[in-house]
Amino acid sequence: MTTSIGVRGFSHVAIAVDDLDAARAFYCGIFGFEELPRPDFGFPGMWLGVGDLQLHFVETDVLPSPGKGFPHYALHVPTERFDRTMAALDAAGVPFLGAPSERVDFGTTTVRAAFVTDPAGNVIELTDV
Repeated sequence: MTTSIGVRGFSHVAIAVDDLDAARAFYCGIFGFEELPRPDFGFPGMWLGVGDLQLHFVETDVLPSPGKGFPHYALHVPTERFDRTMAALDAAGVPFLGAPSERVDFGTTTVRAAFVTDPAGNVIELTDV
């Protein structure tokens, strides 16, 4: 099926948090992401730059509850920095959902991955693909 829809990638990912200051300390303080100017939408939030990606945070009293399908988003960590990154996150007390692991995708590509949670319980996959 041919379509004229021109989607070519992600612009940003929006994340709900219940404590914007804790999110800022986690994402800027531990991961080193850069806070970007954000328009005043009339509710608390922040925008962060992560390479070519943006993460948009909205502060809310009601967080979504994970259901089936293991909701998460993935951040890329270059293979040569993967072990150092995992050690730094562990040293910072970031909670892991299990030990970092390896799998083979498409029968040929070894993929390293780890899953951590932010202060609001959002799941983040860190992967070298």
